[in-house]
This record gives sequence, structure tokens and C-alpha cells, in this order.
Amino acid sequence: MNPRSNTIINYGLLAGTGLIWGSQFLLIKLSLESFSPASIASLRVLIGALTLSLILVFGFEKVDTTQPAVSFWRSLPDFILIGFLEGTLPLLLVAWAQLYLDGSVTAVLIGTVPLFTTLLEFLFVRESRISARKVIGVSIGFLGIVVLVGPAILTGFTSRASGGVSLLLPALAALTAALCFASALLLIRIRLGSRFGPIRSAQGILWGSALTIFPVALWFAKPWQHLDFHPSLRAVLALLALGIFCGGLVYTLFVVLINRAGPAFASMSNYLVPLIGAFLGIFISGEKPASTLIAALCLILVSLWLSSDRETQSS
Repeated sequence: MNPRSNTIINYGLLAGTGLIWGSQFLLIKLSLESFSPASIASLRVLIGALTLSLILVFGFEKVDTTQPAVSFWRSLPDFILIGFLEGTLPLLLVAWAQLYLDGSVTAVLIGTVPLFTTLLEFLFVRESRISARKVIGVSIGFLGIVVLVGPAILTGFTSRASGGVSLLLPALAALTAALCFASALLLIRIRLGSRFGPIRSAQGILWGSALTIFPVALWFAKPWQHLDFHPSLRAVLALLALGIFCGGLVYTLFVVLINRAGPAFASMSNYLVPLIGAFLGIFISGEKPASTLIAALCLILVSLWLSSDRETQSS
């Protein structure tokens, strides 16, 4: 396959993951009509893991007989660690940080994932290289996120600071969550790589996350105290869609993208997610568009073009 075709496929996978994860905000909003945040987080992971397990049961992923067989159970510690770093720990850190930080501020801090990923990939992946073009691209993408939520950032920091609340620890918590996401991306590339098919890898990560997130969810949600719970049909359907697509199928695309183009390029989906979420909110929910939306779109598109250097394109 020629480099141009590889580039188109990589960008297609990136756009697909960004579009699916960008739609999660609408689905979460509908799910919150009947479910608590802890319940949504845990059920989303469980539904995603079950979805990929069913796909594997029906044989939609062929086993590569040219590669030596690797035991799924032997890799379970890797799956649990990646699931913990990808889901459980960042969920707790971001949830606590948002008690003190506005959502816009948190979005910018989480937007540092590509910056952390680029640095970690350079330090720990032997064949990786860090180019000026890639650094500029990642930095411009981060600037695009800042521009997208810029006015709200100033308002958030001013209002919170005036209330006498120290923002240092919550900000560090959000940055630690971003570092966890970046570390998980790197571990997917280093510890899993092509040892399993993308569906099997994604399934293992989700089950690993489920093992660590469910005790936390049970502790916070306490479902035994809500035996008369009657969720709305709309909330149930939204939660199912959230689990199947945003919690299950998208991880398969994401694993493929990481193995094809590297963790740094795959992490650029973090720049697309809030942007796509904003556009979907405008066209589907009728939300008022931010004045900075078009400027942010241009910056992020330039960022994506710069971040796909020749190394990525020839993957």
C-alpha cells in the first residue's frame, strides 16, 4: 500500500474515533436523565466489553496463524493496568477536579494528552522520533482547544479564585489524568502491539477497566438503595448506544490507529472530540455556537496536517 493510501486510512481512523467519541456528550446528557455518573461510567465499560466479546464469539476477527499464539490470560495484568490508566483512575481524578474547576478549564488541561504522549513516545519507543513539525502541530492543536473554550476559562478561573478556593491541586489532578491517558496509549503500543487482533486487544482493555471501575461505581452509586428504579426508555437507549459505540467499537478503531500511526498521532483525537462535540451540540441540540469555534476548527485542522509527518504517513 502506498504512503498516500496509508495517510488517508490513518486520517479516516482518526476522524472516526473523533466523531464517535465526540457524540458521547449528547448520549451522556440523555443518559443522565435516569442514571448517575458512576453508573454511566461503569455500565458503559461493561456494555462495550460485552459487545466486543459477542463479536469475537461470532468469529468476526480471524486469528493470525503466522504469529505465535499469545495467551489472553497471561496478558491480563497488562489489560488491567491499561484499563486502570485509561478509565478508572482518570475518571476519579477528573470527577474530583471538576468539583473545583469549570468544565472548560478541565477540557484544556485534558487537552495536554497529545503533549504528554509525544514526549513519552519519544522517551520510551525506540523507533520513535520527535520532529519540529510534530511538536509545532501538537502545540497548535492545544492552542485550538484553548481558543475553543478561552472565554469560559477566564470566567471559570476568576469566579473560582474569588471564592477563595485553591486551584492548584484540582489542576494537578486533571493533568495527572491526562498523563494517565497518555501512559495508557503508550502501553497499548508497547505491551500489546500486534500480539492480539484489534478487537481482542480492545476487549481485554475494557474487561481490565471493568474489573477496577465496578467496585468504585458500586461504592458511589449504591444500587441496592434504589430497588424501585425505573429509567426512561430514552435514557436506556442512549446508554446502550454509549456503551456499544463510544465504549466498545471505537476502542477497536483506536487500537488499530495506535498500531498503524503511533500513540502520538492517535492522541490527536483528543483535539477532535471537544470540537465535534461542539458542532453536534449546535446542529442536533440547537446550542448557541461559540464565536471562537471556526478559529479553533482551523487551528486543529492545521495541527492534524502538521502532526502527520512522513514517518506516520508511511506506517
